[in-house]
Amino acid sequence: MTTPSNTMEIVNTGDSNGWKTLRVTTPWEQVSADYNDIVKQYCRLRVPGFRSGKAPRPVVEKRFQREILDTFSRRCGSRMGREALHQAGAEPLGPVEAIDIECVKDRHFRFTVRFYPMPEITLPELDSFTLADDGTEPKDRISKRLLEQVSFQVPDALIRAELGSGVSDVIDRQGVEWKAASDRVRLMLILKRIARKEGVEVDEADVERRIEEKAAELGADPDALKEEFEKGSGQQRLKDMLLAESTLNFLIEKSGS
Repeated sequence: MTTPSNTMEIVNTGDSNGWKTLRVTTPWEQVSADYNDIVKQYCRLRVPGFRSGKAPRPVVEKRFQREILDTFSRRCGSRMGREALHQAGAEPLGPVEAIDIECVKDRHFRFTVRFYPMPEITLPELDSFTLADDGTEPKDRISKRLLEQVSFQVPDALIRAELGSGVSDVIDRQGVEWKAASDRVRLMLILKRIARKEGVEVDEADVERRIEEKAAELGADPDALKEEFEKGSGQQRLKDMLLAESTLNFLIEKSGS
């Protein structure tokens, strides 16, 4: 199929072991602003033979070519991957991965989006969502109630990702640690589904503001911290956490807790 040069091309490449994949081709015009922004950040660095921040752009691009393209690939793979899923009408369960990235300046940006498809989630009736005061925090009561009322299976890979890379491969799937991680993943997905149904939103400005607050708290450079968050889908995870907070606050107000 031929597509206009300024549109994203998406090809469904099937599924394997529960994963679904889409091959995405994006014109350079759609990602050039991201590339220029990243190069601008690297232009602030010191280059031998030049004063700090004074090296010509071509020199910076040549010296930091690998770093620039790595940062660019992570950022655009994540952003364009989510856009591709939206266009394809696919809803992911958990983080979206960009793999098999082909990135050359001024050419089409190509990559594969890999994701678990969202299972069927049946939400409780929120209009009659009331909670008895048991002495715990309202957010904890609502979270417990949602986990009791909404049941679905979460892939082991997502639970392991929640547990972190330092967890043993032989961890007990019936143990407390595994169940707690599974509950955190399920709760996040339930809250995201409620947010979509009720129109609760978090935009990029909210994410930027939280990163700036965290940078001020740590005494770190906001741009450097933002770049760290962009690695490994950290920025999307932060956005999900903010959305979960907003949704829990919405449910607290709705329940009168």
